[in-house]
Amino acid sequence: MLLTTYHTNDFFQISCSCPSVIQPGEDLQVDLHITALKTSKLNKIIWNLDGVTNKAAKNDKEHLALNLDVQEGKSVDRKVIFNTEFMKEGFGEIQMTLHFSIAGEAEKTFHWKLWVSVFKKVTADNKKALDDDLRKRLVDVVNARTRNGHIFMADHVRFFSEFLNIEVPDEIASIINEELLLEEEGLPVNEELFYSIAIGQTQFYGLEKLELIYEENCTDSDDKFDMDDAREVPASVI
Repeated sequence: MLLTTYHTNDFFQISCSCPSVIQPGEDLQVDLHITALKTSKLNKIIWNLDGVTNKAAKNDKEHLALNLDVQEGKSVDRKVIFNTEFMKEGFGEIQMTLHFSIAGEAEKTFHWKLWVSVFKKVTADNKKALDDDLRKRLVDVVNARTRNGHIFMADHVRFFSEFLNIEVPDEIASIINEELLLEEEGLPVNEELFYSIAIGQTQFYGLEKLELIYEENCTDSDDKFDMDDAREVPASVI
């Protein structure tokens, strides 16, 4: 899935496009479209890969030199390529920073982040439960940032495919839907809403944060929260 996120401050609007998941050994190409809201000089773009686990993404360069004067309303397109190794899987956020200056002023910086998932493509064919390695992949990625939990809730099967590189057969997807009562809750969401949640423009309904916990670690139940209290329409009229 190709995701395009938008990042804006007083000086620029930047669109950042890259795939939501790639396989180890593939290149991660990031397409940048930078529009100046004020006449500026673009100096360079640098990145920090410390947020990507297992050092799954790398780049031989430390920055992308620009040295461009851009007039208000004009745009610049650039690409940044990150490499991955065949045997390394990982995930996380790449910190991007644009260094720029306005005439007569000191250099300024503009920061944003982009998500990267690097996983071997597999099929979930165990009808009883996810295999341990795939379960760990799911828990780790969902819990890595708040937005991932929102995407998972919006369409869990698509999250498996688009962010974990795990294909879920229709038969198993149906079992999950029945166990979680997702069809009764009107899920998954439609394409437009899913994409809006995936790029961070919209949150999943009233959810603040979702954290997945391994079943074997859930030794106590919480009887203080009733899901029916969160319904917008009483269950009796559905």
